[in-house]
Amino acid sequence: MNPKKITIAISVIIVLVIIVFFVMKDDNKSVMAVAKAQPTNYEYFVLYAKDDTTGVVDKKGEIIIEPKYKDIYIPNNSKDVFICYDKADNCVILNKDGDQIFKDYEEVSYLETSDATELVLESAVLRYKKDGLYGILSIDGKELTEPVYELVTSLKNKPGVLMVKKEGLCGVLDIEGKEIITTKYDNIVGDEFCLQEYGYSLAGYIVSTKTDTGVMYGYIDYAGNLSLPVQYETISRVLEYDDKDDIYLVVRNKGKRGVFKNGKQIIDFKYQSINYANKSNVFIVEKTGKYGFYNNSGKEILPVKYTKYGIAGDYISVQEDENTMLYDLNGNLINKDKYLSMIEVEKSSYFITVNEEGYYSIISKDVQINKDYTYISYAFDDYFIFTTEDGKSGLLNVWEGTVIEPKYTNILNVEGTKMFEARDDETGNLTIYNSRIEPVCTVSGGIVEKVDEDYVRVYSDSRTVYFNNDGMEVSNTEVFKDKLIYAYTENEKWGYKDKSGKVVIPAEYDIVTTLNEYGFGGIKKDGKWGVVSEEGKVIVEPSYELETYYFPKFVGKYQLELIDTLHCVEVGG
Repeated sequence: MNPKKITIAISVIIVLVIIVFFVMKDDNKSVMAVAKAQPTNYEYFVLYAKDDTTGVVDKKGEIIIEPKYKDIYIPNNSKDVFICYDKADNCVILNKDGDQIFKDYEEVSYLETSDATELVLESAVLRYKKDGLYGILSIDGKELTEPVYELVTSLKNKPGVLMVKKEGLCGVLDIEGKEIITTKYDNIVGDEFCLQEYGYSLAGYIVSTKTDTGVMYGYIDYAGNLSLPVQYETISRVLEYDDKDDIYLVVRNKGKRGVFKNGKQIIDFKYQSINYANKSNVFIVEKTGKYGFYNNSGKEILPVKYTKYGIAGDYISVQEDENTMLYDLNGNLINKDKYLSMIEVEKSSYFITVNEEGYYSIISKDVQINKDYTYISYAFDDYFIFTTEDGKSGLLNVWEGTVIEPKYTNILNVEGTKMFEARDDETGNLTIYNSRIEPVCTVSGGIVEKVDEDYVRVYSDSRTVYFNNDGMEVSNTEVFKDKLIYAYTENEKWGYKDKSGKVVIPAEYDIVTTLNEYGFGGIKKDGKWGVVSEEGKVIVEPSYELETYYFPKFVGKYQLELIDTLHCVEVGG
């Protein structure tokens, strides 16, 4: 894919609606969304020129390597190590002065992490080759290992550690070249466990060895300790929980599955499939199409006899024959009604139900809301978004009733906030409601994006408004405390002022953007974009015709894009 052909928005509105319907059969094959650690200190960017060559620019927009190569890779965007390939795929590695480095090796190459949808490179180490074998270099050129390996690669599902092969067997090294797992296994993969706070650092390893009876698997924890011996048919780790201290493994032995917790078996090998409901800390076991439930200590909650189920927080909905029943996590019967399905929500005391006519309701042990809603989704606290039979959306509070009348095409909870965005396709208007469910802003053709964890930006071609997570409007100087100049509007035109309020660039543009982290802003006039610097200098007059629905970002005179990697693109005439 040519990065200059397609522009993907850096700012993306993500709407997460978690809906779990009845599970009929099959193993749980859900995969945890991986939060990769992206570089935060960009000093250098690959530049894609208009003639399909590549070069390098720094964060000030200055060319460091002239665009004359077919491909350039920057393993660490804060280090001047540029791996350059010409049209004949000859490789040369250059520094910021254009000097060739790492010349004393047969080969030096980057290491890719295992993500399949986005090119991410190991930022701390490189692979080198000498006398036909491989070793590891630090990004600064220090030899971390001798060249003694037949293979050096990033470990699948465990970025930041390396798998090596010696005499045909695999082991694991950390990025300092220290051995974590001895080279004694036929294969090793990471278990994929990832926490936002810790990344992959607590992920362990599933190791395997070929035997006369087939491939056998074992488990090694993140510190390199053998937790399960290599004697099982399959091993997978439960991923969907946030407890850093416990390791749950679903293991198959002689065709049956059981569960181990921290190396001790808590559910016997008796089941065809075992799934985990992370919000309730419940294991769902299945045998010949019937389901039962255990807590995460291995205690049985309900026996294996139900044909359908749903789990929402502290409650389990099950169906036996024609009866649908609601139990708590101690196995106590709470409610008995007939529904086509029960859908779990994040709020532990609620279910969203669907009856045989296809209408949605909200129930808990304390409340039941039955109306002719054609759809309901959970927002936060006691708020639910609903859709009526005429296709209009509104908002209700379980205890207060309807708080936004059903008059919008759709309503969404802005992720990570207590704000709502309500859109009306007939007028093209976007209305923002704050946490008090008060309308605070209406923008024609508006776009909503998170600035960071604390603030939200709502903008269109002619207006930009900032809010905190409660939907209270704030100034751009509060949101961007470290900027030198700030956007302002006057007579429906835009310009920039400094912190004291002094005009730096007069309000003569149709729209301007906030300075980005590299000190550049976009200015738009007559449908074309230009660039200003943080010193208030116009470095490119509005002349770029960009097909974007979002505000573009710039580094110097180059457009900043995110496609596979964050890079710069040459634009303009």
